[in-house]
Amino acid sequence: MTVQASERSEAAARPGQGRWHVLRRFKRNQNGATIIEFAMVAGPFLMLMMATFETALMFWTNQVLDEALTRTSRRLLTGEALARYANPATQAADFKRDLCANAPALINCDRLWIDVRAYTSFSDARTKTAASSPVSGGNLNVGGFGYSQPQAEQIVVARAVMEYPVLLTGWSGSLANIGSNKRAIVASTTFRAEPFNTPAAPAT
Repeated sequence: MTVQASERSEAAARPGQGRWHVLRRFKRNQNGATIIEFAMVAGPFLMLMMATFETALMFWTNQVLDEALTRTSRRLLTGEALARYANPATQAADFKRDLCANAPALINCDRLWIDVRAYTSFSDARTKTAASSPVSGGNLNVGGFGYSQPQAEQIVVARAVMEYPVLLTGWSGSLANIGSNKRAIVASTTFRAEPFNTPAAPAT
């Protein structure tokens, strides 16, 4: 008689003992332990990887938008904007077009808004800019955005706001700030315009 046959005979002879014998064998068996351990950590690991990737991509997009705004705003700094954005009806659209040309990747111009304001002092610029935040109460607030043509030596505040989709970390809500799975990416620059010459108004 083999050992296994002997164990079965002993289990049959002692009703109720076979169940505990199987449990003891299961406790000692290490087969499949690696797969079970991997399954326990795979979910949190993948979630962490997705959060890291999306956060990095979001910061990269913000950097691209900030750089594009800075480059485009040089026209405001030097006075070139007076001639380039001379038509009041298309000033905002023309400035936005130039900004998008300076940021061909990552920027969705269909979900982009710009605001250019000119002030007489830095304190005035700080107060009025703070009062018109593009993110208010968890919503995107760009209703007051527009374009005001800066003149020589004025304080200029240029802002660009893009609605950015949060796809991989929507389950956490930590990156969204304007509703479900959306974040407002904001770039801004403030400077004093150079003392450029304002072109004379055309004769009537």
